[in-house]
Amino acid sequence: MSTAKRIQAIVFDLDDTLYAERDYVRSGYHAVARHLRERLGRSDPFEDWLWARFLAGRSAGAFDALSAEFGLALTADRIADLVTVYRNHRPDIQPRGGAPELLERLRKRYPLGLLSDGFLPAQQLKLEALGLEGAFDAVVFTEAMGRDCWKPSPAGYLAVGERLGVAPDRCAYVADNAAKDFLAANELGWRTVRLRCEGQVHADKLPPPGGGAHVTVGDLAEIEPALGLRAGQ
Repeated sequence: MSTAKRIQAIVFDLDDTLYAERDYVRSGYHAVARHLRERLGRSDPFEDWLWARFLAGRSAGAFDALSAEFGLALTADRIADLVTVYRNHRPDIQPRGGAPELLERLRKRYPLGLLSDGFLPAQQLKLEALGLEGAFDAVVFTEAMGRDCWKPSPAGYLAVGERLGVAPDRCAYVADNAAKDFLAANELGWRTVRLRCEGQVHADKLPPPGGGAHVTVGDLAEIEPALGLRAGQ
């Protein structure tokens, strides 16, 4: 049986698959910097410093490091407030080139799903900002199911497949993070495709045993051939 006949639904990841996650990070840093300037009445280059740190490969503990760098003496509660600002801001992000057109083509042939980890409401705000809410027949944010349902748990995969009305081994998953995205999908018999391109936050992550994608592509234009489909139809 050909791959095209076997697949009955296609599910996408969100972060660093349908848009560049680094753009969300920069948008969040901008929101945090604006918040701090308004609250503190200062004009320090908070955003530039955070972004330079991120580009240097250091993202963990960003707001604690910011407080130390600029002598802000922020308490744990104030740091938590900054995290809330970051997660609740309305992001300035755009879909990857070709993403809306790809989804439109695929949806003419298959039901489409979205399966994504991440904190709410940040994931919902991202999807709204991208203008892609109407592209999917089923959307599952694993955070809404409980933290133990985050990938690599199979719970989200089973939930989105059920909402799409498709048997577990009749789905395909397109995602980016080899460390967690493909293990459960492979175990369920899904077809798995990894998008790996320059600038992705998790581009260098290695898969666990059994967690490698069946196919790796470098551009969204390669998704259809990777699924055994004729591109552009």
